[in-house]
Amino acid sequence: MTDFFTPRQVGATSLHVTPLGFGTAWIAGPDVSLPDVVSTVQQAWDNGVRLFDTAPWYGTGRSERRLGLGLAELREDRDAFVVNTKVGRTLEPEPVVDSANDSAAADGTARTPRDGSSGFRVKFDYSYEAILQQHRDSLQRLGLSRVNSLTLHDIDRGYHNAKQLEIALKQLSTDGSAGARALSELKASGTIDAIGMGCNLETKNAFSWEDSTHEDLVERVMGLIDLDFLVIAGGYTLLETRALRRILPLCEKNNVSAIIASPFAGGWLVNPSKVGYMYSRMSGRDAPAHIQSLTNEMQDVCKEFTIPIGAAALQFVLAHPCVAAAIPGAANALEAKTTRSFLDLNIPIELWQRMRERNLLAHDAPSPDNS
Repeated sequence: MTDFFTPRQVGATSLHVTPLGFGTAWIAGPDVSLPDVVSTVQQAWDNGVRLFDTAPWYGTGRSERRLGLGLAELREDRDAFVVNTKVGRTLEPEPVVDSANDSAAADGTARTPRDGSSGFRVKFDYSYEAILQQHRDSLQRLGLSRVNSLTLHDIDRGYHNAKQLEIALKQLSTDGSAGARALSELKASGTIDAIGMGCNLETKNAFSWEDSTHEDLVERVMGLIDLDFLVIAGGYTLLETRALRRILPLCEKNNVSAIIASPFAGGWLVNPSKVGYMYSRMSGRDAPAHIQSLTNEMQDVCKEFTIPIGAAALQFVLAHPCVAAAIPGAANALEAKTTRSFLDLNIPIELWQRMRERNLLAHDAPSPDNS
């Protein structure tokens, strides 16, 4: 059976993380109050969470600022927790709106938005100097002297067309702007412990998973820099296991850990009747019919054993041997408390057997009864 509480090693590094982490995208929301942020971070801590994931992109700096405030209120020693943030985007002051800096992602959403409340503009840059500056900027927003790991954020076809993607890869390469060298130097000096890459499956880049060009891209990045982990969002959940095709085997082959973001598919696997399906919700679309059907069948099995589908979803992703942690988000303390309760449940082996009997799980997907 799977151990959900003992810290797990990240790749071949000295970094160990709690299997249950906390993703902070939701606390960057404009409708989340600062008292709610503090109480949510406190609840995550009380849950045993010691891994906190953030990014400059989340709320155009708000996630990092708010996480920093929440951690400061804990008054815990800096060595008691792990923080992962991301690089690839610079937040530049733009006091006067300059629409010439606007650009769109593959699905038409803003790629380089300007945050109206702060006046900061998002700019993509994976070059050596940019990554070093982004690291320093994140430390200031977090109010911390160091972060434990840095993750290359959103190098994919959702945010970059073919030309933009080649520019990003050139910025990383040693014969280009040497962004990869910046990360390697930060790790070699002990400034950070580990290097990661984001690996998303969402509406805007789904086409690149259909023709496998996304997996090809991950392999290209692995050829540019020694990665210690991937942050996989959308590609490995109870409902969607395309990461089993090539991504997780790549991780296993290269001793790269996986950290699973959005294990509840954006909240869908906690309450499908009230929350839209992951990136379908974000794009204003209904969940695909096959997702609706599969969810209903999985819920039927879970109800048979009186187990919330959210508990099955969280324990499922943590059962894969490459997975070091899952980092579900929460917008309030109750959501964070509910997440921890999912790990405390003892799910009968028979539930997983029933799902396999009904062909609801991928045949090659590890589950807590056979991991």
